[in-house]
Amino acid sequence: MPPHPYVLQYLAQNYPKPRVDEEWLESCYEWVLGENNLDPTCNMSEILKKVEEQLLGSDLRDSMQPNTGLARNIVQARKGATGAIPILVQITSVTDIGHSAFSLQSVRQMRIDRADLAGLAEQDGGEDDGPIPKYPRSMLRLELSDGTTTIKAIEYRRIPQLTLDDTPLGYKVSLLHLLSLQVLKLRSRYNSRASK
Repeated sequence: MPPHPYVLQYLAQNYPKPRVDEEWLESCYEWVLGENNLDPTCNMSEILKKVEEQLLGSDLRDSMQPNTGLARNIVQARKGATGAIPILVQITSVTDIGHSAFSLQSVRQMRIDRADLAGLAEQDGGEDDGPIPKYPRSMLRLELSDGTTTIKAIEYRRIPQLTLDDTPLGYKVSLLHLLSLQVLKLRSRYNSRASK
């Protein structure tokens, strides 16, 4: 069943680049209607919300048309080359470049050890050693993909919603210019912790 025109219009307005793959959208739309017993004549706002959740929770390689987002020569382009149209991308890699690898690995190991000890303490009924330590935060280096093209980016200004602790790979952001990122609020089941 082809998606309702309101769904197409909503996605074109809110996620103009890259374009949503028609086959993926048709399957998603059918699934949303069938899984939730929704009627397009009565439940359009709920349908839009569910389709958007699926889009933001998807891998853009599956849900977007190839070569309709980032320009292939974006790495050579100058500031502002993306124009005023936001481009939906997903984070495929995130690293804090303001701290040494040793420091980050030490925190990672402490987190693993603390999580293991917390699990044992729960089983034994004992006390835990407090909260799991957070990663230090300085400047992030990201790899961003529109599903076809991948670029490397460095945080120009701190984006508080992005952290090594809570930002999962696949987190979606809207790329406005080569030098700035605007974080999208996600309502995806995969990213619910990061979106609060």
